[in-house]
Amino acid sequence: MMKGVRVPERAYSIVLWLVSVVFAGFIIGFGNLVIGDLPQVERTVTPEQFAESPQLTEVRKELSDIGIRRGAIEDRLAIERLQLNQAQKASRTGSETFQAWISARTATTDPGQDPEVLQRTRLLEQLKGNERAAQQRIDALENEIVPLGQRESELTDRQYQLEATSLPAYERAQFWQELRIFLLRLAICLPMLLLAAWMAVRKRHGDYWPLSRGFVLAAVFVFFVELVPYLPSYGGYVRYGVGIILTFAAGHFLIKNMRNYLEQRREVEAQAEQERRKLVSHDEAFKKMAAKVCPGCDRPIASMEGSESNFCVHCGMTLFDHCAKCDARKMAFFRFCMACGTSADDAAEPKPKPKAKPRAKSAPSGTPPPTPAGAV
Repeated sequence: MMKGVRVPERAYSIVLWLVSVVFAGFIIGFGNLVIGDLPQVERTVTPEQFAESPQLTEVRKELSDIGIRRGAIEDRLAIERLQLNQAQKASRTGSETFQAWISARTATTDPGQDPEVLQRTRLLEQLKGNERAAQQRIDALENEIVPLGQRESELTDRQYQLEATSLPAYERAQFWQELRIFLLRLAICLPMLLLAAWMAVRKRHGDYWPLSRGFVLAAVFVFFVELVPYLPSYGGYVRYGVGIILTFAAGHFLIKNMRNYLEQRREVEAQAEQERRKLVSHDEAFKKMAAKVCPGCDRPIASMEGSESNFCVHCGMTLFDHCAKCDARKMAFFRFCMACGTSADDAAEPKPKPKAKPRAKSAPSGTPPPTPAGAV
């Protein structure tokens, strides 16, 4: 089935759709920046803003002091453990050396080496003493850090209790802040969506509809995609509530439009065919016929195998007829015949009938016929 849209018109339509999408993309990017930067109009609410109190300040100060003291003790412990490790290595080395020397002395049994035995023994005891001293310092530091840990645990519990008492106030402030920011976003997106709906209803057939269409696409995307992630979700009630309202509104709108459409179609189908044909544009008829849909009632064109469908079986509209000049079968909405090029308007006009020649009056009986002029 042929289409009734001109080739340049189709090209312009595609280009204008591209313009609409690009225009919508720029509007979406701009709207995304505006919506994303709206939280910066207010200072972010933090739990610390509602937990400030003299007791909490004192607890935090003491915890800070304990942390400093504990850090210093742990640094000293690290040094002492390193020194203990070195002392243990020196003590083991000294013991091994002493044992080797004792074994050699026993083998030689030289009494003159007794003073050296005492000297080596004292040196080994000194190494052991260094090891014990390092271990004692470590034990002392560990004993010092234990009460600090206990006190830190008590203060941490106290801090948690003080912060928990301020948590309801923080949650209320956070709720109102999120609600204010959401209302700011809604105050931008909702008028944009309403303006887009007005454009879709009023400007759909205007000269600047491609730009309006881009704005409509951007408004729908911003409202239903960019705004939804920022929708407050307090247990899911807000999200599901908004979803119910939007779904109900959309369903009510569609049901109302469907009823109006069916009522309008019933009124149109009750009219005469010539009146109905005036309501269908040439391009619209071509599109519907190409889709095998009746332009008069929007129902599928019924056809039986081996037969031609010249009329709609639902509303009776003429779909195909014959040229008045060459009798070629054509679509009833063609402006010109495909076979001979006769205009449908000319073919529809009735041709004037030729005037009949007046008859001569018959002469009465017994009267001779008139003599022609010039006859003798």
